[in-house]
Amino acid sequence: MAKYRGVDLQPVLLTVGLLALLGGGSLLLWVLADVLFMLFLGVLLAMVLRFAAGQVQRYTPIPHPWSLGVVIVIALAVIAISAVQFVPALVAQVDELVEQVQTASDQLQTFLTDGPLDEHLPDELLDEIDQPTGLPGIERIFDGLAATFTEGFGVLANLLFIGFTALFLAVDPDRYRHGLVQLVPPAGRQRAETVISEVISGLKSWLVGRLLSMVVIAIIISVGLQLMGIPLALALGVITGLLEFIPVVGPLLSAVPAILMGFSVGPMQALYVAIFYLVVQQLEGNVITPIVQLKTASLPPVLTLTAVLAMGLVFGPLGVLVATPLAVVGMILVQELYIRDVLEKGTA
Repeated sequence: MAKYRGVDLQPVLLTVGLLALLGGGSLLLWVLADVLFMLFLGVLLAMVLRFAAGQVQRYTPIPHPWSLGVVIVIALAVIAISAVQFVPALVAQVDELVEQVQTASDQLQTFLTDGPLDEHLPDELLDEIDQPTGLPGIERIFDGLAATFTEGFGVLANLLFIGFTALFLAVDPDRYRHGLVQLVPPAGRQRAETVISEVISGLKSWLVGRLLSMVVIAIIISVGLQLMGIPLALALGVITGLLEFIPVVGPLLSAVPAILMGFSVGPMQALYVAIFYLVVQQLEGNVITPIVQLKTASLPPVLTLTAVLAMGLVFGPLGVLVATPLAVVGMILVQELYIRDVLEKGTA
C-alpha cells in the first residue's frame, strides 16, 4: 500500500483518478455535444418510424421488418411526389418571401422614421433605425437557423447521419436496448428495463403531441393568412408549423416574417396579422394543446421555457431543437430514479 510520511495515498489517488475521469468524460461530452444531439434526433426519428410501422402491422397482416419497409417506401414516395409538385412551388414562395420581407422591413423602417410616429419616437431610437442593422432582415434569421447544420459535417452529412441512425435503430431496437441494459449491474437490470420503457413511452407521447400540433397550426395559419389576403400564405404556414416543434421560441420566430409580410400590404394589415397570430397561439395553448395532452406527455411551462433558453444559450440552435425532448427524458429519469427509487423507497 502506497504511503507518504505515514499517510495512506491510495484513497487520495483513487479520488484524484475519479475526478480526472469525470472531468475528461465531461470534456468529451462537451466536444461531442453536436454529434450526441444528432444521435438523439435519430432516436426520435426512429421512434416515428417504429410507430408508423406498428400502425401498418396493426391494420395489415404485414409483419416486422416488412412493415418498416412499407413505411420507408411510402415516405420516399411522398418525398418524391413533394419534390416534383410541392417543393418547387414552396421554394419559390420562400425565395419570394425572403425578398418581400426585406422590402417590408424597409417599408417599416420608412414608416417609423418618416411616418406619423416620427415626432413621438426618441432621437436615439430613430438613429438606431436609420442604421443598416437597425432592423434584422429575414436572411439573417434563416442564416442563424441554418447554422445548426452547416457547422461540423455539413448539411448533407448531418442529415445522412440522422437518417441512417434512425434506420438502424428502427430495424433492430432491441439490440441497442439490450446493450444499454448490459451496462447496469445485474441486480438493477430489471429496473433499468422499466425505466427505459418509461422514457420511450414518454418520448413517444410527446412526439405524437408535437406532430399533431404542428399539422393543426400549419393548416390554421395557411388558411387564415390566405383569407386575409397575405401573400405567400402557404410558405408562412409551413414555416409556422415547422417552428411549432420548438415551444415558446418557435411561435415568436414564426410571427416575425408574417407580420412583416402584412406590412407589405399595409400597416393595419400587419396589425391584423399580429392579432391573428396572438389568437392562434392562445388557441393552441388553451384548446389544442390541452386536448392533445389528454393522451400525450406534457411538460410544466416553466420547465419548458427554462430548458429552451438554457440549451439555446449553451449549445445554440441545435440545443434549442432538442431542449424539450431532452427535458422530457430528464423529468422521467428524475421521477423514476430519484423520487421513486430514493425518496419513496420502502414506502407504500
